[in-house]
Order: sequence, then structure tokens, then C-alpha cells
Amino acid sequence: MEIIDVHIVNELKQRSIAQILSKYQASKEALGVLDPDWSPEHAVAVLCEKDLERDAIQLIAHGLPVMVAIRWGVRVLKQKGELTRDHEKLLTCVESWLQSPNETLRIRSQQLAERIGLDVDIGWLGYAVFWSGTGSIVAPELPVVMPPDNMVGHAINAAILLSMIDRA
Repeated sequence: MEIIDVHIVNELKQRSIAQILSKYQASKEALGVLDPDWSPEHAVAVLCEKDLERDAIQLIAHGLPVMVAIRWGVRVLKQKGELTRDHEKLLTCVESWLQSPNETLRIRSQQLAERIGLDVDIGWLGYAVFWSGTGSIVAPELPVVMPPDNMVGHAINAAILLSMIDRA
């Protein structure tokens, strides 16, 4: 399976990429070829045609609904094959959260991701769950702070790009 396939691109429901582009800083190269009025499908096709796959991944990651983005991240990371025991624990936790989103699994994903670190693709996947917008991102005794709505996109983008480096 390719990282970018027609099924994942079809999950982008926006009429144009303008709103998606407002969620992250696109590269100069991408901004040089994209028109904010383009459909997501057309924009991804152009980025891939221009060998800007990383920019296409970032656009997709920021345009997908939260649950779809995290499922995409899981699917891409599972392609890598063997995982360490800690990585497998986190992946299992993320998959459990996707089946039954709840606060316990959301917090557990963050704890496992923190232990693994953000220099590893799977760590970003755990933070994507934590930043999913279903709960506060600060300690329970503090006033509720919800994550910015672009955090899952940032996390999924980082997870997928790091997984590509690991494959090289």
C-alpha cells in the first residue's frame, strides 16, 4: 500500500484547500504551485506530480477529520513491520482508542508516547490521540485547555514523515 492513495484523498471533504492551508505553514515550493481555490484532490495530484510528496502528506494530514487522520497514521506505521514492545503497546492503545474513544485511553496514549519520545514516528501517533480534541491537554487539577484544532494534523504529518525516514 502506498502512503498516499485514492481512498485517503477521497476522505478530504473540503471544496477547496484554502481552509486546509490556513492550518499549517506550507513549503515555498508548495505555495508556488498551489491555488487555494483548488479541490484537495487536484492539489494532492499536482503536489505528487511535482515530486512534493511531503507537502501532499502535510495537506492531507491537516485536511482529514481527526479519526480518519489517526487511522491513516496507524495504517502507514503498521506497514513498517516489526515493532518494539513499547511501540506495540502504544499502537494497541491507539487502536483501542479508535474503536472506543475514551479519556483513559487518550491519557494512556500520551503517557506511552511521552515514554517513547517524539523522535520516533509512533510517539507522534500517541500524541495525535492525546490532542484529538476530546479532552484537556493539561493536568486534571488545572482549568481545561483544549488543543488547537491543527495539532492532530501536525502529529500525523510528523509520524508519517518520520516513518518514511525510517524506511530509507
